[in-house]
Amino acid sequence: MMELPKIDNSNLWDKTYSILKDQIIRRCFSPNEKLAIPDLANKLGVSRTPVRDALNRLEMERLVKTVSKVGTFVVAIGSEDIKNIMDTRLMLEYWVIDKLCSVSKDVLQTGVNHMQDILDRSLQMIEVEPFHDYLKSDYNLAFHIEFMKLGQNRNNIDIYLKLMDYRFIMMKSSIVSSEMVKVAQAQHQAIVDAITNGSMEDIRKVIRLHLVDSEQRLLGAIHENGGTI
Repeated sequence: MMELPKIDNSNLWDKTYSILKDQIIRRCFSPNEKLAIPDLANKLGVSRTPVRDALNRLEMERLVKTVSKVGTFVVAIGSEDIKNIMDTRLMLEYWVIDKLCSVSKDVLQTGVNHMQDILDRSLQMIEVEPFHDYLKSDYNLAFHIEFMKLGQNRNNIDIYLKLMDYRFIMMKSSIVSSEMVKVAQAQHQAIVDAITNGSMEDIRKVIRLHLVDSEQRLLGAIHENGGTI
């Protein structure tokens, strides 16, 4: 039986939500697994009310689904979900590209430096860290968030972060391979180079190439995993 960490009484509702969300996106609960409120409340050491509130919030984020008179279940991710996520990511990253012409040179250079630093650390650590530990370091997300910061819109960054919840599921399910990571690293370098060279059209091309390629690789891996994760 899976153990869950007991929660202290400060910020009880937010902590209940955060723990359950973390357990769901890291696939400590299986896709389509039923989540029983009394059982979760007992394991967390809280009443049923904060658990019910947390599940309601998670349903709004489409991480769980409640079926009337049946129960609440962990939402599985399938091919259509990945396609929708990647479409939205592309839209948001294209929006950043459109904003680059109005970003000051100092802000742009600082962002590029941060992206290059993340990429350099990524290239170094993949050679020395166990692969699972490398994935947990989440260099991919850090790189894309630095890119999103160039658009200077906090709301869009928050949307992007929520979209990227699926990345934990990929890690837990061993969907992402070292070969996929190395291809992504090369594509990240192409993005940095395109921004440095200042061609908006080149930036659009390398962003699209990267996200379309990532989508196709993920779809293939999901297919091999039985169609959902």
